[in-house]
Amino acid sequence: MTFSLIILLYIYYAFLALWVIFFLAGFYHMLKFGFKTFFTFLSTFFFLVVAVMMLSVSFYYINQLEWDVNIILFEGFLGAFKRPMPFQ
Repeated sequence: MTFSLIILLYIYYAFLALWVIFFLAGFYHMLKFGFKTFFTFLSTFFFLVVAVMMLSVSFYYINQLEWDVNIILFEGFLGAFKRPMPFQ
């Protein structure tokens, strides 16, 4: 059984789209319903910086992979059942 590695990239993109929706909702709620103090703006800025850092590290590592590779799963494992068992 084989599958293309790019399927995992598409799953990551779907996860990233969902993450962006939750990120924007959280960011909106922090600004809308948080107290208007320095600590609120500091925590919002920290939230943004950490999110941008996580995305940049993620994209850095994702760009290093070759996504056209096919992955082979269970080739040796499934072949083990086709051979006769010894001592029978």
